[in-house]
Amino acid sequence: MAYTDYQFYTTKYFGDAVTEEEFPKYAERASERVDSITFDRLADGLPEDEKDNTKVQKAVCAVAEVLQQIDSIRKASMDTVGVVKHEDGTVSKKQVASITSGAESISFVTGTNGTADSIYARASMDKKVEALLIRQVASEYLQGVVDKKGVCLLYAGI
Repeated sequence: MAYTDYQFYTTKYFGDAVTEEEFPKYAERASERVDSITFDRLADGLPEDEKDNTKVQKAVCAVAEVLQQIDSIRKASMDTVGVVKHEDGTVSKKQVASITSGAESISFVTGTNGTADSIYARASMDKKVEALLIRQVASEYLQGVVDKKGVCLLYAGI
């Protein structure tokens, strides 16, 4: 079950990157990632302290936006592999990225050409980068937040 809802996302987090239709999917996935980062310390429920509760929900919102961004890049890269869809519905072979005249050279768009400098593009191609990015984004909000037993959510000890 997701730790936040779309109303919180738009009114308290002030998010606008994830649509209302997509939000349940990304909020659920983000909550699972936050559970992983916090060693399932939220399984017994969100913190009772209102400030800590808000921080957990904001962490989920931030991670949801990261996951949505990564997914959109993956989808865009898949659209460039193999075929090009034209406005009139016709389909042709791969999209041309560049043409050189002398000795004739043609390069085709593959994967995420042109977006590799984005951290989201790198995360879309490398699960380790994705995990680090999500941990970093969530940690900004979860730093110092404690569970119902008073244990810091990010504490890795026993």
